[in-house]
Amino acid sequence: MRYFKYALILTTAVLLSFKLFAQQEMMGHSHMPIAVPNAAPTPALSLKLLKDSMSGYNLILDTQRYDLSVPPEGAMNMQQMMSATTNENTGFLQGHAHLYINGVKIQRIYGHALHLPANLFKSGINTVSVTLNNHGHMYWTAQGKKIVATLYVNDQTKEFITYRFESFPSKVKNTH
Repeated sequence: MRYFKYALILTTAVLLSFKLFAQQEMMGHSHMPIAVPNAAPTPALSLKLLKDSMSGYNLILDTQRYDLSVPPEGAMNMQQMMSATTNENTGFLQGHAHLYINGVKIQRIYGHALHLPANLFKSGINTVSVTLNNHGHMYWTAQGKKIVATLYVNDQTKEFITYRFESFPSKVKNTH
């Protein structure tokens, strides 16, 4: 009887693990890719993460050839949300960004700077990733690659930022 009880507990744990994994997979793939149109210049994205003088960190997005913006006021139909919108004056794509810390989506980003509370980070190594997205939350791709920037940070080392990955890095810093 004791072994039956352990087998039942183990089976339940395995099934719950599969269910949790399936839910995470669905959530992780809920955002689909959208290719940068041929007529639009490819956006660039780089990140800076600075320790805030009071608490937490300040994240700076350095974008080029991309207009970070809130979705248009009023209802957008599904076709508009799933397509590319561009700034009529510059021809740059419009959209927002998504912030992920340690692989977990934290929020949307509509501007170039935001404060990140310290409680979003664990002690040691953390990842901070940002993707560029259209207003339908599809992530932009160019040349078959997701437009993403990721910082690996470690609050336990002298060098806070230990590694940086940028699929399409900004060439000139501090331009929007």
